[in-house]
Amino acid sequence: MKQVRNTKQKQIIIDALKCADHPTASQLFESLHSQNPTISRATVFRVLAQYAESGSIKKISITDNDARFDARMAPHAHMFCADCGRVCDIFLSELDGLLSATQQKGYKIYSTELNFVGVCPDCVKNEVN
Repeated sequence: MKQVRNTKQKQIIIDALKCADHPTASQLFESLHSQNPTISRATVFRVLAQYAESGSIKKISITDNDARFDARMAPHAHMFCADCGRVCDIFLSELDGLLSATQQKGYKIYSTELNFVGVCPDCVKNEVN
């Protein structure tokens, strides 16, 4: 994984991503711009792309929607709600076993991606009412 040189703006962007819930680049820019008006949309998009390319963050592409970004690098899956568009982390103990078994067979794993598409519990509850 390529090392990304850190700057003040990059640090602001990555810190905001760590506090956000799988935002798109546009959503992250909107949340940052009011507090940091010198950060441009292009900078946010470029920094997220650089960090994703270096493997420092995850770029999540689910369905035809805008890519989402995730600073949590521990192995986990994602659930995309087809109704509200929310993306949630799903931690599966079985994922650790799969990674371990794959590595025992001699593979060197850099990343995994497991995505579910369905309806989140809040939307399921609203469907019933």
